[in-house]
Amino acid sequence: MLIVASALLGAVGWQQFAPKPTSPTTIMITPTVTTITGTQKTVVAAGSVNYYLSLLESNETAPYVQLAKELRKLPDLTNTTAVAKITSLALNATNPEFKEAFELMMKGGTPDQRDYQYQVPNYNTELQVLYWLACRNEFKKDDTLALAIAMANGLWVTMGNEEVKQTLRNETNLLLTFFRDTNDFQSKMGWPPIEQYPLDAKILLVWTGDNALKVVHGPHTEVGAEAPHSIFEYTTQPVHLKAYRWNSVDTTTLRRMRAVMLQRQWVASTIQSTYQRVEEYFLPSRSNPNWYYTATPDRRGQLVAVDGELVTPYVIHNARFLFEYFLETGMGFGVCDDQATLVSAFLKSVGIPTNYVYKLWAGTPFGDAGHTFNIYYEGMSRLWTANHWQLSTPGGTRMNVTIDFYLFRPPVTQGGYLRYVKERFYGMPMGSAYCPMTNVPNLTIYNTFRQGVTSVQMKQWLLYS
Repeated sequence: MLIVASALLGAVGWQQFAPKPTSPTTIMITPTVTTITGTQKTVVAAGSVNYYLSLLESNETAPYVQLAKELRKLPDLTNTTAVAKITSLALNATNPEFKEAFELMMKGGTPDQRDYQYQVPNYNTELQVLYWLACRNEFKKDDTLALAIAMANGLWVTMGNEEVKQTLRNETNLLLTFFRDTNDFQSKMGWPPIEQYPLDAKILLVWTGDNALKVVHGPHTEVGAEAPHSIFEYTTQPVHLKAYRWNSVDTTTLRRMRAVMLQRQWVASTIQSTYQRVEEYFLPSRSNPNWYYTATPDRRGQLVAVDGELVTPYVIHNARFLFEYFLETGMGFGVCDDQATLVSAFLKSVGIPTNYVYKLWAGTPFGDAGHTFNIYYEGMSRLWTANHWQLSTPGGTRMNVTIDFYLFRPPVTQGGYLRYVKERFYGMPMGSAYCPMTNVPNLTIYNTFRQGVTSVQMKQWLLYS
């Protein structure tokens, strides 16, 4: 495994490794009153907002001094109890990954105005989400799940109009409740629960924005608008509610998906078997009776109505539409991109983190083409992996094809995230939203992910490269 990983790193020219976080300074703070009613713990502030901010500043340790400065910039910092919760959460942390998460948030949570043609917040929007969560929830010790939700959703605060911001304030609260419930569900299944997942797996689990950063053809080409609400389309105007809803699967849909998973007995005793049952049912193949494959010559001119909008019948990236189509027909719909969207949502409904990967190859007997699919975090082995069929494409057992391989990066570091950078073959805008590996043998990718990629390596690719 180490030999394969080294070969892969050599192929893409990366020699860096993620910095090892130091153990955080632990200061137990007590200026809060805790009351217990039944099993619910409630923190009540015993000081002012400035008092708690001064506690962070007097710690004199990064990132907590910066945390106080960034909190002061929030436009609605009036809830003293919420500030007390964040202060207690930060200063009482003992998990090194918790401090790492705060450091990443302080580094990347503030947008860069140069990336947009409209006014965006001049404060840390990921911290804004954490504050909203603190206003309505109690935090657990070392609550990296809450931090992950804040880190993954700050971009929507940055880009969203006021309607999106108000919607997001409610839905991030629902996300925390949903994934805490899912943590209990996994424990009952005998799976490793979400709270034991590493930071990279938690961030990708709670990112419900699908592959919203991928544009295949754009809205003005001869084949139509495959991805009409790609986030790249909203660097010139704020994201409106329809675009947010298009790209984000909501907790109501996730709960319905879990019910279907249980009804169809797709949830197995192991995470791997559960993944395999969903992946194989929705295999995006012309020969699979459970999948309506739409990228054939006779269907490319067709249009399909999605949320009242006519679009070409593939690369739709709308999990709710694909789920409703499945409920009506028992089938999946579209091409590999759509399968990745639908499978990702199903797996996340039972707490299995996924990430989008994308292959491109050109000048081969297979022609110029690409393939999108999910890798997933297998909590029992603590590795990122995928199945044989997805990894071997193109060519089945003939895997000597050289490819470009892209991993989706969650929007943790916002500065430059959407800056337009074209990939080599199709000219799609990638920017920093993808981690590229160019001119890599497909066999190298296959061996690496079949044997499994560690969380340390995934962090390097997604958060530090």
